[in-house]
Amino acid sequence: MYNLRLQHILFFFFAFNFNLIAQEISESEVGFEAELIDLDGLSCLETFNNKNKAKRDEAFKKNPKIPPYQDFKVGKNIRGRSLIFLGKGVADISAKPQDPNYIDAIQNAVVLAGLRAKTSLAEFRSADIKTETIDRTMEAISSGVPVSDYGKRQDALDEREENYNNLRIEQKFLEFINRKLDDWIGEREAIAEDRAQLEKELENVLSQTAFGEVITTLAYSEIAGMKNAQIQIKKDKVCVLSVWTDRTKRWANELGESNYKALANLRPGKSDYQALIPNKKDKSGLATLTASYGLQVGTDTNGELYIISYAQASAIDRSAGSINNAKMIAETRARGQIAQFQNEAVDVFKNLENIELSTTYKDGTSNNYSERNFTARTKAAASLNIAGVEQYDWWAANHPFSQKPVVGAILVWQPSFALILDEGTESDEYDYLDF
Repeated sequence: MYNLRLQHILFFFFAFNFNLIAQEISESEVGFEAELIDLDGLSCLETFNNKNKAKRDEAFKKNPKIPPYQDFKVGKNIRGRSLIFLGKGVADISAKPQDPNYIDAIQNAVVLAGLRAKTSLAEFRSADIKTETIDRTMEAISSGVPVSDYGKRQDALDEREENYNNLRIEQKFLEFINRKLDDWIGEREAIAEDRAQLEKELENVLSQTAFGEVITTLAYSEIAGMKNAQIQIKKDKVCVLSVWTDRTKRWANELGESNYKALANLRPGKSDYQALIPNKKDKSGLATLTASYGLQVGTDTNGELYIISYAQASAIDRSAGSINNAKMIAETRARGQIAQFQNEAVDVFKNLENIELSTTYKDGTSNNYSERNFTARTKAAASLNIAGVEQYDWWAANHPFSQKPVVGAILVWQPSFALILDEGTESDEYDYLDF
């Protein structure tokens, strides 16, 4: 008994004094001096928080009842009853400012950093889904009910079938995982009573290929619901912060299904896209445009989704021919970014449909499953030409880093642009113009 008490005392002593002990280790004892790596002030998360804190502080002056701003972190953030996931990616710009392909290198770095941000979120969500599944399974076992029925009322078979058919595809996969876990429980002679041992066994089960494929696909499917929240560019590096919420996921689902009418009737935002695009005739606006790349996605005051695409291309010189050629290249890149955004949603939607084919409903929920690499993109719409993309504006200026001429293109898309192409009718209002 004495030894046991002594062990407890030592445990709490070290637990409470670990930070103090760690601080007392000298440079000579560790053999080197630690130094933080400075990315030349490149921190898109810090910039994002500072910018939004300033907005909240201004709003607080008008309405003191507004709660103070709470910094976001990479990974899971909970605000009220909402889940918000942030992913961050950093990439090097592979060319020097004096190189002819410097602008191209910036474009590529933005894409790469964005991909890394999305991948980091997908990996985080994969682990998160796994943890949530283990917790749900352990609670179901302790409650003595099947995993698939945990937290839900028992429905008649016909009601269960109707409910299942009305589920979104990703929800069907979670149902599939629950049923497979029920099968695993039913095949075992005894379930470990020790919670730690049970958790370890469940981790091993979910690491099996059949489960891993579905969990990974579910995590990566949410990439389509991410939008860039902050893009920060320095001379040699790019940082991209991407965000995922239930709201952005819903946008991606509707876009993947080409449900343009639904995208034209969303929850209204605070600004129309025209107010968000910098004015090229204003000095600060032009400076902002030279640092603008990628997509800006949101909803306008009417509740309609908008996508603003910024792209650039370097011009050989200031001649009209060179500027025009660079303008065409920039427009092509801007159009490609919008197409890729929808392409990403379509790819994921097609992938999830592909899995559903092997988990067709049968007697409640099918147990059939055939292993495939579902995380591979189907490229169902690789050459997608999204309808209704409009050129909003373009500009030409000397780039602040390279001091060489660069041309930027600004394209916009809203679902109403595509709908009017399908539903537009002739009008005699402009007959005097003879068109």
